[in-house]
Amino acid sequence: MTSGRPWRDSRVEVLLASVSDLGMSMSRAAAGELIDERVAYVAAQMRVNETTARTYLTDDAVRGLAQSLAFSLVEEAPGADLFIAPRDARLPVRLAGRVSAGLAEAMRIRIVERDDLEHTRDSVAQLAHAIGVLGLVVADQVATDLEGEPWVLAPAALLHRLARYLGAAADLADSGLIGYDTDPAERPGLVRALRDDADILRRLAGGR
Repeated sequence: MTSGRPWRDSRVEVLLASVSDLGMSMSRAAAGELIDERVAYVAAQMRVNETTARTYLTDDAVRGLAQSLAFSLVEEAPGADLFIAPRDARLPVRLAGRVSAGLAEAMRIRIVERDDLEHTRDSVAQLAHAIGVLGLVVADQVATDLEGEPWVLAPAALLHRLARYLGAAADLADSGLIGYDTDPAERPGLVRALRDDADILRRLAGGR
């Protein structure tokens, strides 16, 4: 295996593919940084130079790195079909509507990212898929009225994933990124709303 940029690019491709197979995405730049960090870590641990360290980052090793990332998000059940996952959390129908709107705003934020168009495409596709799954979960059942509030059952894993999507969008907006065709004056209120709904989703997913 040769060293240098071609080797790095090949490792990035394997990592991106492995992450995608687990139902997640990351930018090419982030994947490259992770590969660089892993090379430096292996070199330090094995007490070898970085050229030698690269030989340890086989396809299987990189796939294992992707799985370790997924394990850190185990509550989201990476790679699972969340429509058929156990519906073990309660979700107010009104919140489902707000979350759908929040995911749509997240899409508007993501589509103005220009640094990595492939990552932008994947992120928007994941958000669109999340909106679809949430809508199908709600439409698949008759809401139960609890103290005047209609609720449905949803997979806790789905709620965790939706919370992460909303939180990531809030962070992007808070950093100054303005969504497509969005009034900049709305940004502070949008950041608060996205974070508030993300917090509620996490509490509901945890049974609170």
